[in-house]
Amino acid sequence: MKQYILLSLFVLCLFSCAEDEIKPYHGEQYLYFSELVDSEEESLNISFNNYPLDDELTVKIALGLVGDPFATPVPYKIGIVAEKTTALAENYELPSTPMFKANVAEDMFELRLKKTEALKEDVELLLKVEQNEYFSGSIKQYETIKIVFNNVESKPLWWDKDTERVYLGVYSRKKYEALIRYGGEEALNFGELNSAQKRRCALRLKEAIEEHNLMEDNGTKMTVPIY
Repeated sequence: MKQYILLSLFVLCLFSCAEDEIKPYHGEQYLYFSELVDSEEESLNISFNNYPLDDELTVKIALGLVGDPFATPVPYKIGIVAEKTTALAENYELPSTPMFKANVAEDMFELRLKKTEALKEDVELLLKVEQNEYFSGSIKQYETIKIVFNNVESKPLWWDKDTERVYLGVYSRKKYEALIRYGGEEALNFGELNSAQKRRCALRLKEAIEEHNLMEDNGTKMTVPIY
C-alpha cells in the first residue's frame, strides 16, 4: 500500500513540475540598455567630425525587455540625469513619446544630436530608464547610458602616410568633405575598407575634382595621387 501512495505522490509531483515549466511569466516588465551588456565601453562616443556634411545625427540605442512582450506597442520613458549632463538642450532631442514595439524583446531608442558652436569640446548626456504605468523601472547596472559627443575638427586617424601617399594625398578639411560627398556611402568608413574599396572611393573623388573643379581654401586645385 505504501508503494502505491509513493507512486501517486511521484506522479502528482511530475504533473506539478510540468505545469510550472509551461506556466507563462506574469510578473512586472522592466527595460534596460542592452547596448551595454556585451560592451566593454562605458559610454557611446560620437563626433560630428566623422560626419562633416551632417548638422544632425540620429543615434540608435538598443533597449531590452525583461518580462512578457506586449501584445500592442506601449509607451516608455527615457529621462535625463541633469546633474551629470553637460550637453546643452540645443544639442540633443529626445522623442516625446517613444513606443516599445509589440511582440519583441528588444527595440531601438532613437536620439537626435545637433551640431552647434557649443560642441568644440566633449559634452556628456546621461540617459536613464524611468518608471511609468507599463514598466516598473530598470536593472540597476543597465539603467543609465552616457553619450559623449563633440564637433572637434581633426584629421581622421586613418588618414596616415600610406593613405596620403597612395590614395588621397595631403589632408585638408575641404578634401575630407569632398571625399564624403563624392566618394560614395562607403567613404564614411574609409579606414575600414580594403585596398580595392579605398581605390574606388579615391577614384570617385578624383573624377569629382575634375568635374566640379574642386579647389582648396588657398585657391589651388585639389589633387589626389590615385590613378
